[in-house]
Amino acid sequence: MSPWGRVSLWRRKLSWPCAKVRRSRRLPVNSIHETVRDNFQAFFSRHAISVDHGVVAAFSGGADSLALLLLLCTIVPKEKLLAVYVNHRLRPALELEAEERLNSDNCRVLDIPLRIVRLEQQQVMQLARTRGNGVEEAARILRYEALDRVRMDVGFSYIATAHTADDQAETVLMRLLQGAGPSSMRGISAVSGSLVRPMLSMARSDVMEIVKDSSLKWSEDSTNGDLHFLRNSIRHEIVPSIAQVFPQYRRALEMIAQRSAEYVEALAPQVVQAIDHVLRTHDDSVGLHIRTLRESPRAIQEQVLYHSWSLVTRASGQRLPYRNVKTILDRLEQNWPDGLRLDISGTYLVRTGDNLMWFSRQRALAAGYVSLVYSDYTSLDGSKVLVTGEDAHSAVPKDLRARIDPSTLAAPIVARSVRQGDLIRLAEGTKQVGALLAGWHIPKEDRWRIPVLEDTLGIFAVLGGTYGGKDRIAKRCLAPTLARNVGTLYSVVDIEG
Repeated sequence: MSPWGRVSLWRRKLSWPCAKVRRSRRLPVNSIHETVRDNFQAFFSRHAISVDHGVVAAFSGGADSLALLLLLCTIVPKEKLLAVYVNHRLRPALELEAEERLNSDNCRVLDIPLRIVRLEQQQVMQLARTRGNGVEEAARILRYEALDRVRMDVGFSYIATAHTADDQAETVLMRLLQGAGPSSMRGISAVSGSLVRPMLSMARSDVMEIVKDSSLKWSEDSTNGDLHFLRNSIRHEIVPSIAQVFPQYRRALEMIAQRSAEYVEALAPQVVQAIDHVLRTHDDSVGLHIRTLRESPRAIQEQVLYHSWSLVTRASGQRLPYRNVKTILDRLEQNWPDGLRLDISGTYLVRTGDNLMWFSRQRALAAGYVSLVYSDYTSLDGSKVLVTGEDAHSAVPKDLRARIDPSTLAAPIVARSVRQGDLIRLAEGTKQVGALLAGWHIPKEDRWRIPVLEDTLGIFAVLGGTYGGKDRIAKRCLAPTLARNVGTLYSVVDIEG
């Protein structure tokens, strides 16, 4: 056999198995490809990830995501691989249309199914305004939500993204310059639930070699050069200067991320213990006991706040900036005034007595209304107010007052709209709140206005008196017969009154 024949066989063995449409145009693999591909495959083995369970590839059409797709073709069965392109609608329509066509063409060549998800017009901008964390963060949240919906729809186990070692270095550097704490300095996780990032140890230069030799074209996002975006400024202005002085900067930043992860891991047992003593989860909120929180070292307090934030924001993946953590803890040291509210990235944090109560603004709005009861007057649905204490005694007719034994309550206390499935334990037994409202003949369209009072133990009052119904009190909160006049009064009145 001639030497050329040997070369031909060698190239055939290393050809990309998914490139079935254009068989005459082999996707060449050089020595860098072999090393990268071996490292890529080792990632899945090291983390015990079975590609047979299905992989959704986040495919933007850029060079990094194209390299990810090419590498996934070498190890994932064809029927277990799906590319997903999320159109954020943040760029000119013509550019996005061309990008979608190119992505479709590349997936056709690689014989990989492509699903295109188009977000609603202005959806990213609306979320950015609501959360106050910028367009990049809002786009990332919506993108991951879209990818996860597709993953669940097709029944796959994993979402693979194309983050590289350069992305990791940029992230750690950016957070370092923002004064982030150890939790954030851990950088991008290689594996986080269903998210996997198999290219996280690869330099972008190696990734570029893959796509350059593939004979496929990739798209260039026109916003990648926009220095108004923080990451672009880091990438194009700061990193090149650092690289000239510290050529091994990636390795140094990787070490910072690793040491931060070790620090957080070492604190984990103490953090878990503090969480058990400090946190109280609620339907739409998280309560933190202030005195118990203060007893922990500040490093533990920070981790408790990060954990409570993750509970409030649930699966959004939004990051709590360290500057907000510092603001919260500094205010606690300065004796946070009762009733003071902080607006933090789409959430509210309010002191109510001995507790901090943290809840999502979006979840509160979705529920109709949610108000913390920490003063004599609490706004409800915009037309009425909850009055407590002596003001309720003097301003409201006797039959429209509910008297509660305060010793039975577990703060924080919330006044909120009625929800489907709400229950209250009355003296005569457990009742559905919806059934009570129906029995009072309150129209369905008005029932959301009826306030229920709730503490950490559950609903303790339904205040329907002002709306044509009755005020009902949970059995546990009824004051003893001989002490009925010493309980706290709660009443609902018109704001105009």
